[in-house]
Amino acid sequence: MIYRLIYFCAFITLASTTMLAQSETDLRLGIGFSFLGSGDLYAVMLENELNHTLNDYFTLSGNIGYGRSNNGVFEAASFLQGNANIFFSPLKNIRRNDLRIGGGLSYCNISDAFQVSGLFRDGGQELAVYALDQRTALGFNIIIENTIDLSDRFLLGIKAFTQPYLNGDINSGILMKFGVKF
Repeated sequence: MIYRLIYFCAFITLASTTMLAQSETDLRLGIGFSFLGSGDLYAVMLENELNHTLNDYFTLSGNIGYGRSNNGVFEAASFLQGNANIFFSPLKNIRRNDLRIGGGLSYCNISDAFQVSGLFRDGGQELAVYALDQRTALGFNIIIENTIDLSDRFLLGIKAFTQPYLNGDINSGILMKFGVKF
């Protein structure tokens, strides 16, 4: 019995080593803008993404994104999200230019701050009372991305996305991405 377990573990290790030798992994950092809500809040967004290429056509991706919007003293919002995606490269991802289409799940934590009342005197505001609304949302991603290999190790790309959530929120935007293969 113990020998079967050892053989099974050795087989899994060999199979995973062979699979990893045929695949590629990269880490990408993205920065850009998104329209949070119904497009009424413009957010600066940062994203860290880990990609694992399965074969010439499919890639798995996981990322964490943070966005912040501050449209003045009366309105602010921020969000933290996690995404799991699968990409399809119709022209194969073995060329220098990789155009891919993807989708997946998104989980987002959104915080909104807004002024609920204020005291004005002599043309200026003396006192403001703010409220904080915090909510989480589950949704999905629709992504179009194009990446160019700058060298054997470095990448440059652009990503356009939209993320409709089940609670009615939506986040859409565009990011410039820089990556490194390892």
